[in-house]
Amino acid sequence: MDLAPLTDRLVSACTEPDASPLQNLARELGFAEPQKTATNLRLLFDKSGDCSLVARLATEALDCADPDLALNNLERLLDSLDTALSSVVLANPARSRQLLTILGASQFLTGILCRKPVFFQTLFIDAAIDSAKNEAAMRAELGTRISDSASFEQLQEKLRFFKAQEMLRIGSRDLCQRAGLVEVTDELAALAGATLQRAYEVCNNLLQNEFGTPMVSPDGGEPQEATFTILGMGKLGGRELNFSSDIDLMYFYLSEKGETTGIASPRGDRINKIPAHTFFVKLADMISKAIGQATEHGFVFRVDLDLRPEGRSGEIAQPFNNGILYYESWGQSW
Repeated sequence: MDLAPLTDRLVSACTEPDASPLQNLARELGFAEPQKTATNLRLLFDKSGDCSLVARLATEALDCADPDLALNNLERLLDSLDTALSSVVLANPARSRQLLTILGASQFLTGILCRKPVFFQTLFIDAAIDSAKNEAAMRAELGTRISDSASFEQLQEKLRFFKAQEMLRIGSRDLCQRAGLVEVTDELAALAGATLQRAYEVCNNLLQNEFGTPMVSPDGGEPQEATFTILGMGKLGGRELNFSSDIDLMYFYLSEKGETTGIASPRGDRINKIPAHTFFVKLADMISKAIGQATEHGFVFRVDLDLRPEGRSGEIAQPFNNGILYYESWGQSW
């Protein structure tokens, strides 16, 4: 499209005190809310001083799901960004089209960009929008971001920061047709798996620092360290999560026949020993809150535990053999 005539008209309209010429131009171009769009065009011109850029952005916006929203959100976003950084992206037509596509289709993703300007550089300058990530890569990244000795509050905050970053990347790739449906749902499941794994590791460390290592004797032999398993059911288990899915979880551990080793007291004896079952109930509850509790930073995923044996009346974490017995005896096939 030849932008010269549009640029000339924008120069005239944006420098005219009367808003009518700019509103008429927005209406002619096909914007549904010419009054609001005229305001946004004038603000974009004032910020950039480049009518040819504004003309190109206006025509690119017309290809978006909601052209008026795209320009409104762009003007809003630019207020939170460093001008030098935004100028690099807007000067690149491929990147500016991707940006407007996102802004014109999702208030959720726009909100993330406005609240976390650092993600703008990661997504467009560092080209995260062009790359997929598997669960192993997400786990590795979380391992570098969240220390093994992190507090529970630090764990919650950093998991939510990572979730926002990845939701923006995955959602942007989806909207900009950089990934297909199967890849998108698989990456959302990978995000759930990676955040659950890191939540387990940090919460387990916190509890062992307080109560020691859970040791059990499932067959009456020598005590061994108890293992713990998180089962993802439903859409998570099928790796078919969507952007609004909750995650269906069940928690199992090796055996309740044992207790923790406790920790050394100042006197040299062992204190804070608790039954293995109590330890794993605490662990399951901590993981659920690490992922699903609403904080000032939101949540990672809503957690649904109703599929566990006995449903809501069942223990949040159960010995593995109890789960087998339940499903062999009373569980229903769906």
